[in-house]
Amino acid sequence: MSRHCAFAIAALLLPLRALAAAGGPATGTITGVVLDATTQAPLPDTVVIVRSPVLVGEQGAVTDQNGAFELTLLPAGSYSLSLQHDGFVPFTPDGAVVRAHRTIKIRLSLMKVPEAPSPPTALPLQPVVKAVEFNDATMTAPVIISGPPPEYTQEAVEREVEGLIVVRCVITADGFVHSCKVIKSLPYMDRAVIASLVRRRYKPAQQQGNPIDVFYTFNVRLKLPTQ
Repeated sequence: MSRHCAFAIAALLLPLRALAAAGGPATGTITGVVLDATTQAPLPDTVVIVRSPVLVGEQGAVTDQNGAFELTLLPAGSYSLSLQHDGFVPFTPDGAVVRAHRTIKIRLSLMKVPEAPSPPTALPLQPVVKAVEFNDATMTAPVIISGPPPEYTQEAVEREVEGLIVVRCVITADGFVHSCKVIKSLPYMDRAVIASLVRRRYKPAQQQGNPIDVFYTFNVRLKLPTQ
């Protein structure tokens, strides 16, 4: 990371620290760890930026050798994050809810940038593998291995939103979730639920003992967190 980048991130912290020293509004903290999604190894030197309507400008941090970061003095509210690391696909999850005098802990993973395709050869091309609709009569259902539950947004908490949200995604033969589409919406929670689903890892669906890509429908029932 360049000296200029480090200076810019440090400069973002100064106004917030000055506000806290002057007796500003109560704040909270986000701590977390960033990992390589494939190897689960920590990713040091990852730039983590948070933005929110309640935050003036933006605040940033850089992960240490253990992939850990900490963002302090954040006014209470809903935040989006932006993660960047050389050689990895940028990731912009949202729906992180900060509450006054509390610390939330998150675990994030980044995917490596796909390698360039090999030059064409004389060998016949293999057909593109497409996801098929999951059928519990002929397939073994995917099983979650890891991943966070949905984080309630501040707007959903304030409006006491509860109920069922239905989301259709692809679960790949490698256990990753992508291409999610909301079938039945729930106010102020659609993006937060999708953000949690794409961070999950699964033991994939199987057909005749072989892992396959499937379209899978998630029925997520949400209940307000206990105060």
